[in-house]
Amino acid sequence: MGGDGQEYDDTNPVESAAEHEDPSSTPTLFVWLLTLSAGISGLLFGYDTGVISATLVSIGTSLSSRALTTLDKSLIAASTSLFALLVSPISGLLADSLGRKRVILIADLLFVFGALIQALATSVWVMVAGRSVVGLAVGAASFVTPLYIAELAPSMFRGRLVTLNVLFITLGQVVAYLIGWGFAELGGETGWRWMVGLGALPAALQCLVMVAMPETPRWLAQAGRTDEARVVLQKVFGAADAKRTVQPVMKAIEREVREEEEAKRERARRSTRKDNSWFSDSWYELFGVAGNVRALTIACLLQGLQQLCGFVSFTPLLPGHC
Repeated sequence: MGGDGQEYDDTNPVESAAEHEDPSSTPTLFVWLLTLSAGISGLLFGYDTGVISATLVSIGTSLSSRALTTLDKSLIAASTSLFALLVSPISGLLADSLGRKRVILIADLLFVFGALIQALATSVWVMVAGRSVVGLAVGAASFVTPLYIAELAPSMFRGRLVTLNVLFITLGQVVAYLIGWGFAELGGETGWRWMVGLGALPAALQCLVMVAMPETPRWLAQAGRTDEARVVLQKVFGAADAKRTVQPVMKAIEREVREEEEAKRERARRSTRKDNSWFSDSWYELFGVAGNVRALTIACLLQGLQQLCGFVSFTPLLPGHC
């Protein structure tokens, strides 16, 4: 029960609508195409964080006409994580205002731009600038890509399809290590430039593919483009399930969007009259609703334990420094 006697519902309307989905069905070809197209962002994330290890030991005196110092290596390696951290808090705002698809496209352009800056760098600070641009792309893509997949995937396949993004991240790291090994052995003094420059190719490919991909139904509904949202859902569920599934899911999405808009207006109204009860209601909805607590706990544990294990800190330095 909220501050104004409002009772919070622990059921998800979209999940309830998903009861109309056929549990024996499989993701449509369109859903797989969407997932794989968006998953290239994970590949780029893994590649750009993995390739720097081999790059640092291959640069030699190519930057600023001297060998890299420990500080130089630290700045080059850490700049990506720093700028990913800076852009992450605003990625959600950008995704809501511009759309999930547009943010992914912007991230692709940043990936390409950052890769080219690194490949053409002649000084340590230009290299740091290139890594920083890549960090902006990593921060935006790592937030928006799972959101894009989750909002497009049918609920019964959502978990496994979103997990593919993590698989792509690991695949990107493996590819980075293989390419780093190959160019370190055969690339000569300019091999490291090819290592970082090749990161532009998957980004350019994803940019071309994503142009033809749709926006998510949820964002389209928020933007008032319900007809387009319905068309996307019909493609997602396929012709066989379209009539039986699309309408309930579409109604559930519209209901959620409507409730969010009403909540925003209520917060604005209470803020205008300096009524802080909306703040306590928001905290209650987050921590007092069992479904929200479960989701929050799982999300925080998954992200927190990954960082606390320490592996991410060693990624920019492996295997090049082993």
